[in-house]
Amino acid sequence: MTKTSKINLTVKKHIKQSSITCTSMIVTIFGDIVSQHGSWLWLSSLIKVLEPLGFNERQVRTSVYRLVQNNWLQGNKVGRCSYYCFTDFAMAHYEKAARRIYAADQADWSGNWILVLPISIPDDKKEEFRKSLLWQGFNTLVSGLYAHPSCDASSLDEAIHELGLAGNVIVLNGSVADLNSQSVMKALIKDRWELSELETSYRDFLNFYRPLCQQLLNKHSKPEQLSTTEYFLLRVILIHDYRRVLLRDPDFPQAMLKQGWVGYEAHDLVKKMYKVLGESSATYIEENMKNAQGKLPEASNKFYQRFVS
Repeated sequence: MTKTSKINLTVKKHIKQSSITCTSMIVTIFGDIVSQHGSWLWLSSLIKVLEPLGFNERQVRTSVYRLVQNNWLQGNKVGRCSYYCFTDFAMAHYEKAARRIYAADQADWSGNWILVLPISIPDDKKEEFRKSLLWQGFNTLVSGLYAHPSCDASSLDEAIHELGLAGNVIVLNGSVADLNSQSVMKALIKDRWELSELETSYRDFLNFYRPLCQQLLNKHSKPEQLSTTEYFLLRVILIHDYRRVLLRDPDFPQAMLKQGWVGYEAHDLVKKMYKVLGESSATYIEENMKNAQGKLPEASNKFYQRFVS
């Protein structure tokens, strides 16, 4: 059995065991790759690149239809060919996620907490606003008061204005007054944010990717020994799995976490692997992914800023 078939089988088996859907994989491909190469992709190209991941044409077409219905993808037909890109809604969501997924390192913590106090949220927006806060890592300290020690302030501001709630929410900055209170806050974090479950997810992630990372970065292995398809497969599944774990991570500063937090090791592993996979998958993208003008354009400048300090 060749190395190529081993990696293909490993990835397909992992996708099946992890119950990864074709729909979610398409979102990863558009976010990680297509968004950086002109935004549009020919449907036939999408079908082609998803086949090695174990998804057939019927699954791809059904998933694309659902994503269009849910306002994640928009289509354009040129002759008999269909092309798709993220909608404005999806792109806004992706940009928020990308700031965390491709971050170089965690910024130093000022010691301040951001507190969000909803005052009079319309009933039809309460659940959407709550979900937006939870996605950004906020949780309730007491009923009606959301808190986070290191959130992306721009994402919070965007969410408030996108929902038209600028006059319905109070955002405060505060700090813990003494060491005893800080200990209480640490206990609250462990309980309210369920960090033990997140830690398990990170450990599962590392257990799967450590051997692949060692194989990829082994100083005795030359990059040419992997095929362009393998680089592409590993890049897509790596970012997909990391995204699924990371976006459940409230992104607490080190001072609020126990020593040796596994999330930092996971970030370091992804950063190292992506440096190789991101560049080395370029040939596969050029040969297999097309838009209405032909080959996808070269990656945008934003691509080269991923994981860069």
